[in-house]
Amino acid sequence: LGLFISMSLAIHNVPEGLAVALVLQPSGLSTMDTALWSIFTSLPQPIFAVPAFMSVEHFAPFLPVGLGFAAGAMCNVAIRELIPEALEELSIEVAVTATIAAFGIMGMCQVLL
Repeated sequence: LGLFISMSLAIHNVPEGLAVALVLQPSGLSTMDTALWSIFTSLPQPIFAVPAFMSVEHFAPFLPVGLGFAAGAMCNVAIRELIPEALEELSIEVAVTATIAAFGIMGMCQVLL
């Protein structure tokens, strides 16, 4: 389970850093500054991982509520922002195909990892 979570976080950090870089690079920052800011945005994860691990047992009863809230927030972002923006930029066929492919890739990653 630890390896799965570590790999999931590592895979998640790639698009997160890319999202930061894609905003900073066109604004005129150097490539080095862009790379450093992209790395800097991920620093809180290892810093707060140990205190979070040590306190997770105390907050276990609240975990379902927290996960439910996070799932609702992600669904809200997808429905209210991502889908309309995708439909503005792409045809509905391409948007649906990309969504199905993304779900397929996520499913394969879960099975393979």
